[in-house]
Amino acid sequence: MLLMDILCTGAFFQSICLLMFKMTSTPVNYSENLLQNVHEGTEPPTTNGTTSVIQGSYHYYHYGCDGMNDKGWGCGYRTLQTICSWIRGTIEHSPAVPSIPAIQQILIHLEDKPSGFMGSHDWIGSFEVCLVVDHLYGVSSKIIHVTKGSDLNQHMPSLIEHFNRYGSPLMMGGDQDCSAKAVMGIHASDSDVYLLIVDPHYCGRARSCQELQKKEWVKWQHIDEFVHSSFYNICLPLCTGNGNISGDKNNAVIKVKKINRTKKI
Repeated sequence: MLLMDILCTGAFFQSICLLMFKMTSTPVNYSENLLQNVHEGTEPPTTNGTTSVIQGSYHYYHYGCDGMNDKGWGCGYRTLQTICSWIRGTIEHSPAVPSIPAIQQILIHLEDKPSGFMGSHDWIGSFEVCLVVDHLYGVSSKIIHVTKGSDLNQHMPSLIEHFNRYGSPLMMGGDQDCSAKAVMGIHASDSDVYLLIVDPHYCGRARSCQELQKKEWVKWQHIDEFVHSSFYNICLPLCTGNGNISGDKNNAVIKVKKINRTKKI
């Protein structure tokens, strides 16, 4: 097993998150003043090739940004909130971005989760993101299941097509690589492919897009840098940057593998 695979295994990652969670003070709520479009200003990773990025605007949700200390378990929720902020800015008169308790209540209402899910630190993934955006905004999603990270390249044409056709941000999560992340774009050249990652694991008050990019909370990541032995689920909301929603419900969900994340952190 490669060193990167070991460091990104669920057990190791959860242990580190638990230690960091205990060392963290109560976060400050600045959810009314979140940074927007934190990917803007990033240069393409190579001088050749083509770049496709999202259309529209979003707010950057991350650990603790609303005063709730979700460090170690809330990355999926925060990525969902970032996507919801994009949808809210795209579709007129759409519901507000849901809080973490509201997301948990929705999943219980949809009978995806038991009543004990409320108030828990259980993780959510791409499948739950699909359910929530459909329930709140009527936006269906396509889910691509990548059996292992080393096969990511096979699915890149689908992501390019998505950004060119819909321009909505994506949610990406896995098992051994269990850190959820938003994908805001893709860059492809003859031999290299990169994804534009917005990482929700940032703690504290984000001061500027430049700071986040400098510290690589926002970065272009080569697909070879993803964990080769981890599977990935990628949620693709089928809503365009001008507010049009795809009516193709038959293509909404394909071959998704759910992760049983019941451990409390």
